[in-house]
Amino acid sequence: MLVANNIAVRYGSGALAIAGIDITVKPGSISAILGPNGAGKTTTLRAMSGFLKSETARLSEGRIMWNGEDVTGLEPHQMARLGIVAIPERNKIFANLSVFENLCALRINNKRSRQSGIERVVDMFPFLADRMKTSAGLLSGGQQQMLAIARGLLLEPQILMIDEMTLGLHPSIHGQLFDAARTIADSGTGVLVVDEGTTGAVTHADHVYVISGGRVRADGPSAEFRDLDILEGLYLAG
Repeated sequence: MLVANNIAVRYGSGALAIAGIDITVKPGSISAILGPNGAGKTTTLRAMSGFLKSETARLSEGRIMWNGEDVTGLEPHQMARLGIVAIPERNKIFANLSVFENLCALRINNKRSRQSGIERVVDMFPFLADRMKTSAGLLSGGQQQMLAIARGLLLEPQILMIDEMTLGLHPSIHGQLFDAARTIADSGTGVLVVDEGTTGAVTHADHVYVISGGRVRADGPSAEFRDLDILEGLYLAG
C-alpha cells in the first residue's frame, strides 16, 4: 500500500503548490486523481513517485509511506526498485527508437524475464506485435501512451502511476486505456491515474480524489462522482 500522508509541496519561492494531501493506493484497485488544469494533480504524483525536482519544488511537509516504511525523498530509480513505477506526462517514450528498442531500454538483467514480459504486454496491446520495428515517434498519441504503459509493466510494478493518461487523446482511446488499467489492477497491481477528464475515471476507477486549488476537496468511491454537477462544483472550489 502506497500512502501520501498529509503532504505539502512548496515552490522555490516558498509558495504552496499543494497542502494537506492524503491519498492511498491499494493493491488490485484503481485510484484516480481528478481536477482542473493547475490543480496540483501532477505535483502530487511527482511527490509520491520521487520525480519532484528539488530545484523548482520540494516536499515540505508530510510523508510518503510504502507498506509502513517511510520512503519520503527517495529517487525515482529507488522507488522503482521497491515496485513503485511512474509514467510521466511528457517524454514518456524514446521517439527516435523503435518500439522494440523502447521495450528493451529498461535495465532488466534476465533476458528470459524480459522476453516473457514483452509477450505479456503484447497480449495486452496486440498492435505492438506488428510495430516492433516502427519508430515510436510515428505511433499515434494513444499508441505511444500504450507503449509507455507497456514499458512500465516490464518492471513488474506493485504500484503503477500514470500521469495525465488521456490528455490530448481522442475520446475513442480513453476506454481502451482504462480497460488496460483495469486488467493491470485485476492482476494485483495498484494503479493510480491522474486525469483532467472525468468520464473514464468515474466509470472505471474504484476510488476518486478530486483536487482543486492544491487541496483534496473530496474523495470516495467513484460512483459518488458520476453527477457532473457535483464534480463541477468541486473543480471550482478553492
